[in-house]
Amino acid sequence: MRILLTSGGTREYIDAARCITNVSTGRTGRVLAERLAGRGCDTVCLCAEGAEVPSGRGVSVERFSSFLDLDRALKRLLKARAFDAVIHLAAVSDYSPAIIEAGGKRFKPGRDSKIDSQAAEIKLVLKRNFKIIDRLKKYAAEGKQPEPLLIGFKLTSGAADELITKKVRDLGAADLVVHNDLAEMKKDHIFHVYKNGARTADCRGPEELAALLYAAVKEKEAVCS
Repeated sequence: MRILLTSGGTREYIDAARCITNVSTGRTGRVLAERLAGRGCDTVCLCAEGAEVPSGRGVSVERFSSFLDLDRALKRLLKARAFDAVIHLAAVSDYSPAIIEAGGKRFKPGRDSKIDSQAAEIKLVLKRNFKIIDRLKKYAAEGKQPEPLLIGFKLTSGAADELITKKVRDLGAADLVVHNDLAEMKKDHIFHVYKNGARTADCRGPEELAALLYAAVKEKEAVCS
């Protein structure tokens, strides 16, 4: 089986020295990639800058930085090759810098220059990004590849059950959704797995989650073969 996995957090650069990012370490993605490869899966892992990197036989790694980097890499890979599953674990920025004003001047966001730190005030306008997960099956179809099993992840913070259910259902493009909450997070915290908007399983730690996801991909492969 061939699996495409994304891991770590995007970096949306304001200038050469500053960026908008998040607290994702890529640990869960690393463990999942290594365990799936250990079960014989050909695993391609798109890892963010600074994220933990999987190793071992059966794992190949590509790096990405920004939201656009990740989207382009996913589109390229999904159009070019058939994947049995896409595990979209990366913490993707909802917003990217659009306009920067400092010292009365307007700057184009990016890594090509650095804003003068003497400016008394910096104004930053953000633009909303589209949801990459909503496009992944379309990318595969554009390359005339079979539709992969799509597994999405949703992180909340101290959310009530009603809100969690809504957030999970918002990921309608995903066949399975894995949810966890910042209030519960520790080394081997519980991952809650949803299918069709209903909670179907709980996994303690990434090791158990890897076993469940492997079984889900294996089941899809059996149905399609």
